[in-house]
Amino acid sequence: MNDLMDFSNLELSSTSLSQFLIGFIVTVFLSLLLRLIYIKYSDSVSNKSLIANIFPLFGVSIFLIVITIKSSIVLSLGLVGALSIIRFRTAIKEAEQIVYFLILTGVAIATAAGSYFFPLILVLFVFVYNYYQKAKNLESIHSINDQLVISVEKISNNDIHSLAKNLTDEGVNVEIQSISKQEKNIVVVFKLSDFNLDKLNIVEAFLDSKKINKREIQFFSSSE
Repeated sequence: MNDLMDFSNLELSSTSLSQFLIGFIVTVFLSLLLRLIYIKYSDSVSNKSLIANIFPLFGVSIFLIVITIKSSIVLSLGLVGALSIIRFRTAIKEAEQIVYFLILTGVAIATAAGSYFFPLILVLFVFVYNYYQKAKNLESIHSINDQLVISVEKISNNDIHSLAKNLTDEGVNVEIQSISKQEKNIVVVFKLSDFNLDKLNIVEAFLDSKKINKREIQFFSSSE
């Protein structure tokens, strides 16, 4: 009974209980900071809160794995075999999400190795980088996966492609999403990224150059 109450039994072969608790707390703290940074600055179009809520759990899981296997080659080899059968049932569709999970992995590995200063610097770098990018984008109206809908009486396919090329040359990511042709009306839908509303002047100037006066232009911003 005394052996069960002896806290020294809780220590791993190369990690004391105090080291484990400090590393665990630091991992949770940094994971929560990354969660706040991701929610505030992410450009993800999926449910950011749902993904961000996983961060602390993911971080402490990696921390516990690394702190357990770092003292035993046998455990590390067995864990590689066990993890080889694990699959993510929900696909991670956006590169930004993968990057954040890699950052969390790096933070957890560092804290498990007893290094607390370097992962803190990493999280601060992530914050400063995102803050700078956000401030840069706020200088103009910025869009991600938005739609530009143009309704005209008549426009050729060559003109549609020329308009898309003009926007591409101006740094806009353009995709022709759909073209609907009726007897007296043609509706063209462009899917846009990195689009500044000032660049609507390019669209209007192009239509003016083609003498397309009867037109309707609509811009739809996608929700995050």
